[in-house]
Amino acid sequence: MNRIKMLLILITIALIPSLIHLGCGGGDGDGGGQNGETTQINGRISNVVAMTESNDKSIKYSKIMDMLSLIKEAKAQDGIMVTAIIDGVAVDTDTTEPDGSFTLSFLLESAENVTFLFDINGTEVSISILVQEGSIIEIVVAIDLNEPPGDEVEVVDLAEAVGPVRCENGTLEITKEFDEDIIIDGGGEDCIRTAGNCELIIDPEDIVLTNCQRCVDARGTSSVTLQTFDGDIYCDAFKDGFRSRGDAEIIIDAIGNIDILANDNGARADGNSTISFFADACIFDTGEETFDEQGNALIDPEGCGEIIRGPVPTASPFPSPFPSPEPTPEF
Repeated sequence: MNRIKMLLILITIALIPSLIHLGCGGGDGDGGGQNGETTQINGRISNVVAMTESNDKSIKYSKIMDMLSLIKEAKAQDGIMVTAIIDGVAVDTDTTEPDGSFTLSFLLESAENVTFLFDINGTEVSISILVQEGSIIEIVVAIDLNEPPGDEVEVVDLAEAVGPVRCENGTLEITKEFDEDIIIDGGGEDCIRTAGNCELIIDPEDIVLTNCQRCVDARGTSSVTLQTFDGDIYCDAFKDGFRSRGDAEIIIDAIGNIDILANDNGARADGNSTISFFADACIFDTGEETFDEQGNALIDPEGCGEIIRGPVPTASPFPSPFPSPEPTPEF
């Protein structure tokens, strides 16, 4: 019994530095400059390997480290503080969800080396990557605390995100090469949602917005421009295809066709907002109205060479079918 009490006391003493570190939060960063383009990091920690004891430690200390390792492994990817640092200044901080996911957003005026600092029970490890201004990237990392200093964090995957796009300030531009498409899967949420004074520009070959609650929901004074080099724009929505509110603006400009499949309205605008279409043909297969204007809002389809209402019997230009939308409760 005395040995157990002594072991618990030693464990408590060993944990004190970590608890002190966690309790002494530093001041928030200034968030970087107010100019630049919104940059978003959708991250996930796929695995955390806890530190094991060194061979030259005493047996008693090894037992303590074993128990500490179990504590760390039990927490795994959950509750890890992740901080983005640029030139020594913290620009955003988040804490991981149980699946290890985190989101960081900040402004960049140009490509910068961004350091990502991971605080695991008081043990800090980091990695730096070059991030382009205005980009939305997805990063998956694995952490092994047994690796030599500087090598504890490994990038498992680094790619442009294909999930929902969010922007609240600054300018965010997503471009592709001439022959590349962009596919954004909303996972049942709005595929694109903007607010504040965000300006979002997406400019690839084809644009495919699928599995969306709304393909685009623009709010505040934000503006969204979807423009193709030489391709089509496809929108698959459980609710409205395109939705604008307040003083927001949406421009859909396809050097090809715009094809909208929506359970509710093809386009809905209220307040002083505007939605404009430009395409060879604008195809609307909707459950309710093609256009729904409220207040002083304007939906302008004059840029459509042809307006087609209802499903088109021709084959889809996309290589694989997308899942049929399922109605979601109104709120």
